[in-house]
Amino acid sequence: MIKSKFILILIFIISSHTILAGENEKEIFKYSNNLFTKKFYSSTSEAGKIFSELEHFDSNIDIPTSTGKPLFEFYVNKTKVNSESEIWSFKDYSERKLKNGGVEFKINFSAIKGPINGLNISLVQQLFPNSTLVREKLILWTERESEYFLNKLNDKIHFNFPINYFNSESDQILTNTEIRIASWEEKPITFGNKTSGNHMFYPKINETILSNEVSLVKGPINLISNGKQSLFTTYEHASQDNINGMFDETKKGKGKLIVDAMQGTKGVFNFEINDEDFWFLGIENSYSNNLVTSSVKALRGAYLDGEIIDKNHPYESVWTATAYYEGSSIEEGKRILRNYLLNQINENLNSRKPEFYYNTWGMQRNSPGDSLRSILNYERIFKEIEYASEMGVDIFVLDDGWEETQGIWTPNKKRLKDGLAPIKAKLDEHNMKMGLWFSPMGIDTSTKRYKLHQDWVIKDSEGNPIKAQWGHPAFDFVSDFSELFIEDCKKLIDQGCSFMKWDAINTFYSDLPNLHHGDSNYTSEERRARYEYLLPIYVTKAMETLLEYDPNLIIEIDLTEARRVMAGLAPISQGKLFWMNNGASTYNDYSTYRTKSMRTIANEFAGIIPWELFTYASYPHNIKGSMEYNLNSSILSGHGFWGNLDLMNSADRKYIGEKVKTAKSILEQIIDVNPKVNGRVGDSPEIYSIVNNEKGIGQIISFTDEPIKYDYCIKINPEKVFTVLNTPYSIVNDSLKLNLNFTLPESSINASILPNENNQILITNSHVPIIFAEFKNDKLQYQVKGKGQQTMYVNRNYGLPKIKNQNSELNFSVKDDYYIIDVTNNVPDEFIEIDLEK
Repeated sequence: MIKSKFILILIFIISSHTILAGENEKEIFKYSNNLFTKKFYSSTSEAGKIFSELEHFDSNIDIPTSTGKPLFEFYVNKTKVNSESEIWSFKDYSERKLKNGGVEFKINFSAIKGPINGLNISLVQQLFPNSTLVREKLILWTERESEYFLNKLNDKIHFNFPINYFNSESDQILTNTEIRIASWEEKPITFGNKTSGNHMFYPKINETILSNEVSLVKGPINLISNGKQSLFTTYEHASQDNINGMFDETKKGKGKLIVDAMQGTKGVFNFEINDEDFWFLGIENSYSNNLVTSSVKALRGAYLDGEIIDKNHPYESVWTATAYYEGSSIEEGKRILRNYLLNQINENLNSRKPEFYYNTWGMQRNSPGDSLRSILNYERIFKEIEYASEMGVDIFVLDDGWEETQGIWTPNKKRLKDGLAPIKAKLDEHNMKMGLWFSPMGIDTSTKRYKLHQDWVIKDSEGNPIKAQWGHPAFDFVSDFSELFIEDCKKLIDQGCSFMKWDAINTFYSDLPNLHHGDSNYTSEERRARYEYLLPIYVTKAMETLLEYDPNLIIEIDLTEARRVMAGLAPISQGKLFWMNNGASTYNDYSTYRTKSMRTIANEFAGIIPWELFTYASYPHNIKGSMEYNLNSSILSGHGFWGNLDLMNSADRKYIGEKVKTAKSILEQIIDVNPKVNGRVGDSPEIYSIVNNEKGIGQIISFTDEPIKYDYCIKINPEKVFTVLNTPYSIVNDSLKLNLNFTLPESSINASILPNENNQILITNSHVPIIFAEFKNDKLQYQVKGKGQQTMYVNRNYGLPKIKNQNSELNFSVKDDYYIIDVTNNVPDEFIEIDLEK
């Protein structure tokens, strides 16, 4: 993550921007960081164009000035307008320091003549230290009493921003790499029955050759390269990639027989749904006359024909991000993406911290004789809190059942008659945060709110309320209802809620008139398209508003079903993504099978979306003998536990707590590390290496289906390593070799690499696993599993080593500034103490 030491550098460099007055189309504004500078040219008096110039320091990136090339283009008042239109004059700018270490500039221009005289635009630009990435959006607004109208051009919406360019010679092959992240059931599982699906959204990478023809991709991530330089482009919206998983195949596309087969939307709809309906935005690429052009293009629902822009109704594009880099490496493009998602897209970085959570839903699904919800009473909740605290849990989430009913987000009056205060107090005793589940759009028909706001109730094509989650109707979120829901959430924040799970935000096909997505003058299809475009924007805005109210709040968005509309980058700008309930498995599956489903997320998205942005839960129970396996999967990614913790004994829970404690100390220092993955889920072995080589810290977590022995090697900085836990190993020069010995099928090893904190003590090898190690008060203590030998280097400033264990042997020699110490423990599982008094 961005460290504070860079912030002053960035502010100092960026504060050197200048504003210059002068004749038409002179330099009027520039900003820069340590890698590039960007200049804008326009007029400060007479009407002129707007163009920019981008220069990268110490690189061979060839980017032309935008003279003669529009930076944006839209259609307003039935006039095609772009930055080349000679109507613009520089107005002013504002500057804002971002909480993530970046800086935002809002550069304002006015149209001072022509059909849109008086319309202003803002080019909002965010830049960051040590990065070529620019995050930006375009705002259309006015201070006048005038009205302006967004129009269709040739019966299509027309809004392109940003538009970027780079030079490429005719003999250079142009490759285009599209990265999608929301392809439902894109492939079968790689374990068990390999024809089964995993009930999840998958990433999908499409590589093509860019020719002279215009190409359009959905993205939301795209890389173009000519071998010498590349352009990274992405946009922040959300939609799944196609209709997979949404309908019974026998019912798809047959008018009134279109009925959702999955959880979430039941109703009768007299229109067809196609893959193209999810292409709200796209990235359009072309090549002509040695020039590559790439733009984010609005395709569906981005505005209504005749939509008004006035003093009270500005129009904004979605946030986008672009970056140029040398070479053609897709991996470098992915690195830019990961850094953007971790450190730049979100100002409130609390959601990026590695924290472990417990969610009650798995326990609720293990309650025979009780309903799903009645088990959530004080007695049972307090018991689970005690259990979760033993496991080192940071966040305790009350799932569906804490509330009065859907749409009434207050504590259940019967089961939680004293409200949330007793639960919050109990959690405070154990230094845990309180989390709550919500179904933001669900509304119980028995409530006063439902009866008062019939205009918000989404209806199907026959005029009947749709049935959403658990058979409840749903309110239209693209309306004043969103503000009411935000106020509900603020009240719960005031009561101590600091984590929210938002569930069942589905594509509900609302074409309700006279809300925020069109009045009755527009067709149902037009209102529905506008609603579907705006829904993820409204949800993300609600998240942003709540984070402004409480910067420590974390919101996760449930994406466990097809049709969840928030599958995209927009929610990542404010929170995390809950990606899976059970995958190919079911509730109450304590075996490794369900855990493999969970781990498929990490396996498939490695190198694309940082793992800290995903949440999902494994059963930590030892019922099927797979506690260690399941625990290591949660440590790897997701960081979640669920299930009835009363089915575990205290020793197992405390064992997990110790493992979680060690994991937290490591995870905090490897958030930015790109994981290296060997093997698919179910392979023997399947290895995940997340190691900061320079700092000598990390974890290498491996799984296997079969008993095997396997040596795994990585590079490491030996001067920084203290020891490696849980497997025999050796360090020679700058190489670490793990001797992985899986004696049982379906087993796992977490090789935890601990740093020496510059204390110049290094255990270079151990013939048996070390399961605990600590250097404190001039004493080196560690525990081994089995009998064997350990070798360590200790700086001679500590004095002669003395071993306290009578059954162990210690020999040492001197080399340069170090004692080389060999310890042989003759007693299995011995706790070894060595004094190093000065």
